Amino acid sequence: LTAKAAGGNQVALFSAEMSLKSEYRNDIELHLQNVIETGALFLRYLPEVDMRTGEVLATEALVRWQHPTRGLLSPSAFIAVAESINLAGELGRWVMRNACAEFARWRSRGLGGDTILRVNVSPVQLVSDGFIDSVANMLREFDLERGSVCLEITESAVVQDIEATSITLAGLKQAGVQLAIDDFGTGYSVFSHLKALPVDVLKIDRSFVTDLGKSPDDLAIVRAIIALAEAFGLQLVAEGVETEAAAMTLLHHGCHRAQGFLLSHPLSGAEMEALLAKGRIPIHFAATPRI
Repeated sequence: LTAKAAGGNQVALFSAEMSLKSEYRNDIELHLQNVIETGALFLRYLPEVDMRTGEVLATEALVRWQHPTRGLLSPSAFIAVAESINLAGELGRWVMRNACAEFARWRSRGLGGDTILRVNVSPVQLVSDGFIDSVANMLREFDLERGSVCLEITESAVVQDIEATSITLAGLKQAGVQLAIDDFGTGYSVFSHLKALPVDVLKIDRSFVTDLGKSPDDLAIVRAIIALAEAFGLQLVAEGVETEAAAMTLLHHGCHRAQGFLLSHPLSGAEMEALLAKGRIPIHFAATPRI
């Protein structure tokens, strides 16, 4: 009664919210323990496209979890919990192994010979013992040629311990993979280290791409990243391209590689294989930007 009289409904609401969050986390943690054994994980593939021609240049493996009661979950819903209970490394190995196996099957059928497989790497994997050897062994096991697989590492993970990261990235390059910095430009400032890092690709974070065509601030950031990539001779990929305005703006300023719902939603393995057989997607917007 005292809480109610003092307007304590806010406190009660906060407590209920905290209780729900705790319940959710406990549920996720409980079912994560044997998620690999139950076969509840599966992969989707997000094509990377040349917006000038529609050619499929790469495909990014994305893990999904069919939770028994909460439905389909993306990594953002469970990776943090996996890291807290030391399961992130095991999940990462599952993703890499299954993505490489499927990629190798496509190639054995004569598909995707010029396409790159991109796989996300968690900060936990990056610092784990034996990670470089496990990547090298996987490339050999599935007979994947050097440079055909690209590991994506977030900008925040790169700068956590730049000296240790540089050594690990150099080892991964020697093992035969390409390296991409994911979510680039999100404020962790790896700019000054680019010259010393053996990376091949920068991926512009979707937060700067979504409003391109109407946000001068986002355009200024994207133009700076494009200039940076050109200065260091790096490939550049825009994430989260969902509007024609964003696509046209990127093309006008020299970025032609992109992912996003305007181009394709994430595909099943069978759908990705069929797309590789076609080699390209239809481009429904003007490929040559008007100046």
